[in-house]
Amino acid sequence: MMKNTKRIITSLLFIVAFIVIYATPVFASAATSYTLTLNAKGEFVRTQDAYLPLRTTMELNLNKPEDMMFDDDGFLWIADTGNMRILKYDSVTNELLFELTYPEFLAPKGLYISSRGLYVADSAAKAVFRFDLDGTFIEKFERPDSLSFGETSFEPSKIAVDNRGNLYIYGEGVSNGIIQLSNIGEFLGFFTTNKIRLSVVQQFQKLILTPEQFDNLLARSPQTFSSVFIDDNSMVYTTTMSTYFNAVKKHNTQGGNIFKRMISFDDARDIYVDKEGIVYAGMQSGAIFVYDQTGDFIFYFGASNSDNSSNQDISGVFQRLSSIAVRDDGVIFALDDAKSFLQSFEPTAYAKEIYRAINLYEDRLYQEAIDAWSEVLNLNQMSVIAHNNIAKSYLQLQDYESAMHHFELAGNRTGYSEASWEVRNLVIQNYLGIFIIALIFIYFSNLVLHKVDKKTGKVTQFTQPIKKSFDKPILRELSFMFKVMRKPIDSFEDLKHGHQGSFRATLILYVAIFITFIFFNTSKGFIYQYILVEDIDITALVLGFTAVTLLFVICNYLDTSINDGIGKLKQIFMMFVYALGPLFLALLLVTLLSHVLTYNEVFFLDFIMTFGTIWSFILIYLGISEIHEYSGKETIRSIFMSLLFAIIIVVVLIIIITMWQQLYLFLDAIIKELIRNVFN
Repeated sequence: MMKNTKRIITSLLFIVAFIVIYATPVFASAATSYTLTLNAKGEFVRTQDAYLPLRTTMELNLNKPEDMMFDDDGFLWIADTGNMRILKYDSVTNELLFELTYPEFLAPKGLYISSRGLYVADSAAKAVFRFDLDGTFIEKFERPDSLSFGETSFEPSKIAVDNRGNLYIYGEGVSNGIIQLSNIGEFLGFFTTNKIRLSVVQQFQKLILTPEQFDNLLARSPQTFSSVFIDDNSMVYTTTMSTYFNAVKKHNTQGGNIFKRMISFDDARDIYVDKEGIVYAGMQSGAIFVYDQTGDFIFYFGASNSDNSSNQDISGVFQRLSSIAVRDDGVIFALDDAKSFLQSFEPTAYAKEIYRAINLYEDRLYQEAIDAWSEVLNLNQMSVIAHNNIAKSYLQLQDYESAMHHFELAGNRTGYSEASWEVRNLVIQNYLGIFIIALIFIYFSNLVLHKVDKKTGKVTQFTQPIKKSFDKPILRELSFMFKVMRKPIDSFEDLKHGHQGSFRATLILYVAIFITFIFFNTSKGFIYQYILVEDIDITALVLGFTAVTLLFVICNYLDTSINDGIGKLKQIFMMFVYALGPLFLALLLVTLLSHVLTYNEVFFLDFIMTFGTIWSFILIYLGISEIHEYSGKETIRSIFMSLLFAIIIVVVLIIIITMWQQLYLFLDAIIKELIRNVFN
């Protein structure tokens, strides 16, 4: 009976498991790479899939394709460099419509479609060809004969054309910038150039060398661009490889970079801007970065199989991405010039909702944009770009407190500062009159009470007991800190002889300074609190504070003990703590003011901290000189040796701790091995 029951139960469990496995729907993403965005700390984190691989096209028989672009009718034109031809392709029906070959084509690497026709940049032919969209040849642009063009090589690789027909050409090996030609081929100059970034050593060399010596020592040229693009508003965009700094740029009419902060890898290969102004930057490694019109990073996706030892082809994964283009419906197309295929990506609902929200904001429909971004938050509650754009919309609607809340969630301190400025202005406008009236009332009340006290003395009778209640020894000993700040030499003389100050007051001040130091590092206003509290190592702060303060006192005592110093350890400690008074007040004041000041007033906080630090250092210098009766030279030597001894002690402690850790790991491994062998 028992066996039959067990069999029945086993059979039922098997049936239930079978139903659960095969009846429950399974959801799997078609993505072959992750989509990443930035969190509030500025770190890359995974988010919802923004694009999914749609189609991998191999039927076009491409050979090292370098560039492509959509025309106004939605057809894709491809520069099939290896086959020396230009293709017109219907990406919707997957149909090849037209093939353009030309006898002078040698290596057609770049193309651009404008109202004036099709432009093809051929680096090997050293020319730019212009055709009608039906393939009829119109004209050819060759190397300019202008004297200002000099010895610059003319090997056009990528090209863009503005609405006046002016040509912007990226030439291979040209470090002077983007070559700009008029619509009739005249050389107009170099549109823009990359700045040379100097290392720390090179910056030091620039300071100490003459311009001629520095130029001879550092024969560097600006990095060359890798691509150029012009949008419908004739705004010029460029990419640069081999740099993390400003790899993707949007230029103004003078060639300056409009984008304030760009995020990309160091292999930016191509750039494309869609009808809505969304910027797509293709990295040679296969990543595609997406930015809004202002250059704010949205997300990136894509992957590389360049290290794939099995050499397997994976949809949506590139060996070497060469070009990108975006169809009007948002589908992204990307070329791989190593594998010679065309890959398309379809935007998900997540990406579409983000773009819709961006467009609503650009159309100044701020409340609708907030609603759209709220939908994005339903998909990703911690989306930084959603919180940031909701905050910007609230800022436009003058709901500054809501803007501050979302700017804080997004980690946007600049935006938070702007909203905080507006909130503070409203508070000042609402309460300034009341504050002034209160000051006037206090002033005149003080005058009246002063006159009444002169005649009757009743005010003094009332206030005298209150004053006596504050006249406590401990309070006088604590307030001695302010006398040290005002009259340091006399104060340290009194401290040395025990006339003023006390050890108990010193301990209280030391604890107060320690607490203020911790609050300064953990509790400043959001604008100035660059490290989140959860990321702060409190143990390191505690050990660091005590080590720096106590080690300096001990090392100074040890140094002065062998160098004719007469100060005792207790006196040195008391002097040091009282001398930290200005720094203590600076830490306290900066912590409090950081909650009400914005970036516009950062100078005040910097000034307070600098002033407090210098003042405390001067007091320590005077204190050591007075306590030990040193001359100026002896005082400086004593401070230097105390710091040096403290550093040596810290290094020795680190070495000892590291060695003990290694010894512990070694003994732990031996014990575990012994236990394993004994029990086995």
